[in-house]
Amino acid sequence: MKKIILSILLISTISVLVAQEVLSPELQSKYHMIYADELKNLNLRNKAFESTPPPAGGVRNIAEFERNQGVIVSYIISTWGGGTYIVGFKIPIDLIANLSQDVLVYVLCPLDFQSNANSDLEAGDVNFSNIVFIDAWTDSEWARDYSPWFIEYSENNCVGIVDFPYNRPQRTKDDSIPIVLGNYFNMDVFGMDLEHTGGNYMTDGMGISASCDLVYEENSGLSETEVFNFTADYLGADEYLLVPDPLDDYIEHIDCWGKFLDVDKMLVASVPADDYRYADYEAMADYWANQTSSYGNKFKVYRTAWMVDKNAYTNSLIMNNKVFVPFNTGSQGAYNDAAAIVYEEAMPGYEIIGVSYNNWYSTDALHCRTHEVPDFEMLRISHYPTLDTVDFQTTYEFTAEIYTFNHVETINSVKFYYSVNGAVYQQTDMINTSGNTYSVSIDSFNPNETISYYIEATNSAPKTETHPFIGLPDPHLFYIKNSNQIAIVSENAYVKAFPNPANNELYLITNNLQPDNYSCEIFDQQGKLVLTISNDFYSSEWDLRQIDISNLKSGLYFVRASSEKQLITTKFIKL
Repeated sequence: MKKIILSILLISTISVLVAQEVLSPELQSKYHMIYADELKNLNLRNKAFESTPPPAGGVRNIAEFERNQGVIVSYIISTWGGGTYIVGFKIPIDLIANLSQDVLVYVLCPLDFQSNANSDLEAGDVNFSNIVFIDAWTDSEWARDYSPWFIEYSENNCVGIVDFPYNRPQRTKDDSIPIVLGNYFNMDVFGMDLEHTGGNYMTDGMGISASCDLVYEENSGLSETEVFNFTADYLGADEYLLVPDPLDDYIEHIDCWGKFLDVDKMLVASVPADDYRYADYEAMADYWANQTSSYGNKFKVYRTAWMVDKNAYTNSLIMNNKVFVPFNTGSQGAYNDAAAIVYEEAMPGYEIIGVSYNNWYSTDALHCRTHEVPDFEMLRISHYPTLDTVDFQTTYEFTAEIYTFNHVETINSVKFYYSVNGAVYQQTDMINTSGNTYSVSIDSFNPNETISYYIEATNSAPKTETHPFIGLPDPHLFYIKNSNQIAIVSENAYVKAFPNPANNELYLITNNLQPDNYSCEIFDQQGKLVLTISNDFYSSEWDLRQIDISNLKSGLYFVRASSEKQLITTKFIKL
């Protein structure tokens, strides 16, 4: 397929724009707009959009939490009011410095101003060998909104770009960035004629995508079926979840209140109970807790600290094993600490880095102003894990598809690591059974055992990756019930933990358990038994137990009440 060629009319001097009313920083962040006129001209498109056929041979949208080689940021040169003004970076230099220690930082900046950008970067401890300038004009700092979506497509597992009509049509420089990057990376660019914006889109990398239902409003000429067909054809979305916006603000971007942390983990913001939006936020948390993830289990939902003042804790950037979270300066310290704790609980093994800045807003923060670039030669492990509670089997088979993008490297080894009841991990090889498929069978597991496991692959580059991405600190986990047990799923019979998250004391409520002798135990994320509560945990109607958890470390825990006939589970977070 021919690449889209961007034609740029070069003028001898920088374009002089008619003087316009510039919005205040607060209003710019609220609307993701620079000029007041933009609010009036959202339907006036100044740039023709070139659509193309969708990718052939299958397509998969790459998730933010997969392996990345770099991040896109903008150095802004403004041309309004009859002059040229250096606005510069709208993110802290310290953030760029930290990113540059591990990945490439792609700086969108016109050639004539790259020396100015370099001078600004010298104020921080920047690794200049990882700073890459791309000769490009931008109108604004919102790189998330106008940068492309990266896909894996065709039988050769190529990496490509999906372009879309940017929902800020007056900013033609921003709108041109996907094509600029397609030419820079020498990639095919696929034009999807669905008006959109990056801040209102996320994907799990396995066929589920999500946005606020602003998409319908901005594409009113399309039916719901046509919207879904676009995302299926160009982005490989088997499910496209379009949800109401609990933020109740103009922007309606999903990253202002929600975020996929992994295939089966969802972060949802929270507000105080006296906030008029409280019910909407709680409804959205419940919605995600009842959605089935691409793994086949229900999403694990985590809640950030209160979304008050300028807090925007879901508006974070995942960059490999680091998570950069926007922190506000001033009196927000307690909220910042609480947000960090939630990330640490949800993403054990990751380094959680708070990025303090005076100009983060609840509708515009760190995620809005950056955009990840995936590893174009990624070593990928595709695996549907065994999770939660399973029936006893004589043999358990684990299978994964393992390959490198563009098939530039060969697979050297694939290992399966597993632990029984939190014991020392054992290792066995996974065998190549056909093509990219690797499998292993384990016949030593028994009923009433908790199994934690992860997969590790190495190629000839050499690169090593694990599944899940972080590997050992947060493995896949499942429990084997005996053949006589019935796993309780009814709301009438349950064990519930509160408060959740809990600090030093936890209360367990039981309801409608069948008469039997139950043992009740608490396990950590590694599947290790950390606390035995009772061997006679039973109530025909309801019971309340107070548990001292002060000696437990912060993190996610699983509660299991089991008898010879029944098994009931719940979970809680220890602060």
